[in-house]
Amino acid sequence: MFHIPPNKPSGEGKRPELHDASELEERLWKIVYIIFCLALLTLTAYQFLVLLQDPKTVWDYHVFAGAVQALDHGQNPYIPANINQYVGKYTGGVLPFTYPPHTLYFFWLLDLFLVFHSLAIYYGVLVVLLLISGYLIVTLDQRPQYLFFTTLLLTGFMAAYANFVTGNKDILFLLLFALVFVLLVHERYWQSSILIGLAAAVSLIMTPFAALILAVRRPIPQRLAWMFLSAGVVAVLFAVSYCINPAYFNSYIGTVTGQSTSPMYDRGGSTTPTPYLLFWDLLNGVNLGGMLPVAIVSFVYVVLILYATWNYGKKNREDTLKLYSLVMLAIFMMLPRIKPYDFIVLVVPLYYLFKDCSYKMKSLVLVVISLVPYYFSVFSPAHSIHRDLPLFLWPFAQAYNLLEPYALTYSLILIFLVVILHDRLTLADCQGEPRMPEKS
Repeated sequence: MFHIPPNKPSGEGKRPELHDASELEERLWKIVYIIFCLALLTLTAYQFLVLLQDPKTVWDYHVFAGAVQALDHGQNPYIPANINQYVGKYTGGVLPFTYPPHTLYFFWLLDLFLVFHSLAIYYGVLVVLLLISGYLIVTLDQRPQYLFFTTLLLTGFMAAYANFVTGNKDILFLLLFALVFVLLVHERYWQSSILIGLAAAVSLIMTPFAALILAVRRPIPQRLAWMFLSAGVVAVLFAVSYCINPAYFNSYIGTVTGQSTSPMYDRGGSTTPTPYLLFWDLLNGVNLGGMLPVAIVSFVYVVLILYATWNYGKKNREDTLKLYSLVMLAIFMMLPRIKPYDFIVLVVPLYYLFKDCSYKMKSLVLVVISLVPYYFSVFSPAHSIHRDLPLFLWPFAQAYNLLEPYALTYSLILIFLVVILHDRLTLADCQGEPRMPEKS
């Protein structure tokens, strides 16, 4: 079972005047924190209000709807023309259906409830998934922090907004990973492996999360068996897809491997803020482009993440909930492709990593993952820095120039650093010295 260290009495072993000063500081930070959360929620509410008044985007929703319509008419939904005849005016005629064939039948079942007949119904489904996910996350332990969770869920990385503005389905992954954590905490390991396999079967990008099971405290052969169970779920569903309709399956393989349709050929920037694409653009900007330099930098990046995660795991092996959270965050950082709406799944690990921290630390977390992305979504850097600088400053200039398109990537890397540094340098901040219970 997971264990969260109990808070120590805030004044134990301290002089009264030091305790009073610390208590006053925490009260002041609580006020700042509450005002900051309310400001972020207000900004996000305004974004949603604008979206609901004129939802012109939601292109992923229209792709799902077009695929279902093509399926209903006996047409291959992996041929873009078959989708475009129904929804091309909404998608620009350039977005293919890139999910495995078995997901078509899932979308078809949803359509029986008119989900793809009305955007309002689809949005209603997403809201229900958010509510169920939220309930599972905040009730997993005995000290829910409602204000922090709500702010994290609705404003973190602008991911909730990204799901609604694109009409994507990644809130389903939030629900699946909330269930995975519930199962892990209750030591239902093989069931959690099945859920991870289901997530990977919907989107192969989720496959690396099978490594989350390596963090459980069981013999290595058992952990590997559970990982293979996740892979087996994916294999079985793909085999069933092939048996049901080999033509659709072959078309799907062609779609995900074709240079013009494969998600893996996405360009970097605000639409695909993957760290590896950031490295590519950074190195290109300083005349060090090419596969080898990017591969070297990416390798160093992965090694550093694994090393930091290993050290964190050694220090927090008794607090399994935090350990699972850090491992999930680390896996996310190493995914081969990340879209803005994918960040919604980070609500799960970030909530457990920071929920018991001080108001000052929570405020810092929300600055990194909410305010920074929001700022660069609204404001661009005043100007680009050109190469009239000394050569050794070029990497910094290029990093500055990429702030806007890769704001989410910078926030992701920064929050990982915050987790690691906070664990190493200010561990007492999460143990309640001083600490006042949050009522919000």
